[in-house]
Amino acid sequence: MNTTLGSTHGVFRFGLKESLNSLSATPKKESPIMLHFASKGKRFKKSTGYKCSLNHWDATKQRIRTGKGMLANAYKVNAFLNDIQVYAEEELSSMVKDDGSIDLKRLSNLIGFKINGDDETDKESTDLVVYSDNLLESKRKRIKITTYRSYRQTLRLLNLYEKQYEIVLTFEDIDLDFYRSFVEMLEDEDYSLNSIGKHIKNLKTFLNDALINGVSSNIIFKSRSFAAPKELTTHIYLTKEEIKKLTNFDFSENPSLEHAMDIFLIGCHTGQRVSDYNGLLKSDIEVIDGHNFIKIQQKKTDNFVHFPITEEIKRIMKKYDNDFPPKLSEPVLRRNIKNACSKVGFEEMIKVSYTKGGKLVEKEVPKHTLIKTHTARRSFCTNHYIDGKPIQNIMLFSGHKTEREFFKYIRIEKKQEALAVLKSGFFN
Repeated sequence: MNTTLGSTHGVFRFGLKESLNSLSATPKKESPIMLHFASKGKRFKKSTGYKCSLNHWDATKQRIRTGKGMLANAYKVNAFLNDIQVYAEEELSSMVKDDGSIDLKRLSNLIGFKINGDDETDKESTDLVVYSDNLLESKRKRIKITTYRSYRQTLRLLNLYEKQYEIVLTFEDIDLDFYRSFVEMLEDEDYSLNSIGKHIKNLKTFLNDALINGVSSNIIFKSRSFAAPKELTTHIYLTKEEIKKLTNFDFSENPSLEHAMDIFLIGCHTGQRVSDYNGLLKSDIEVIDGHNFIKIQQKKTDNFVHFPITEEIKRIMKKYDNDFPPKLSEPVLRRNIKNACSKVGFEEMIKVSYTKGGKLVEKEVPKHTLIKTHTARRSFCTNHYIDGKPIQNIMLFSGHKTEREFFKYIRIEKKQEALAVLKSGFFN
């Protein structure tokens, strides 16, 4: 007999996690027994906690085979499946009768209670979004606000996926079909390829935590096919001549732009990240053998960097009574950097290309629109590299640990790169 429990409200069925076609190659391999529910596009699946091989599974009855050569626990497992099935249908009927609709998340959790026992932690463990949300909140005080916001955006997109596909995501749901449909949804939402990669990376962090803590045994996210996509984007740097032009420009009529430029120029002369060059204090100055250095503990890596206070930095500090410019909020700093560079006249048209919404976008934009707080760090590394300075010496001040990471910052034409190699003494 066919034991699929169906009604006008929905259908429950049991099956092995892997497809029958894939299991046919290894019929003795055990696969988790899953409970599936579907109703007018809404669906979820739950692991029953039991496994069975294809040899011992009756796909028609959706139960473990009984009779000669049957598994020792066949009757016990089948009785458990019968109990779950009856309970699930009763809860579904009651829900529709009382509310006139199906609360998919509630139904999924109720069945999870029945399968795992009335333990709240079991409910949270099987629900990907609930688990990830709890994980994120537990780490909130130990991670940077920008990292927290990034993870929060990923959770919002997972919620959107659940809403669009009318599904409650469990760890068992995470497979390559989910990966492809999630990426496709993000493309439909017009996300760039690198943004999609960021959210896949965040998702893999959630999945890895669950794996490490024994909440999930699903390792599909470690597959190469579950990769976080990434592409090389158009990043520019400012030449020494352009930095000099910014230094000499008269911003006296717009003090807010001058303030932002002074902070940005300190970044250009030190090669630090904005989190390190925006908000320096007099207490960060350290005298070493009669020379003044800025002692910076880089916030991203906790590495210490000592950078000499050069004549260019001294000229900026002189405007602020030999102190550093007061810190600006990053949104204000970013906006004023672009406005200042526009005012100076950085209008050279730059060709950019990137993937957005699953499509390649190519266009030309004025250079000032591409200048960011991070352009300062990129400019420092690139200009010293072009001048033929030893890479290890540049890395000493920038704080890069490997040449591989350092070279991600060098975006110059091949002829400039060849010149830099020549200046380094390669042919001497």
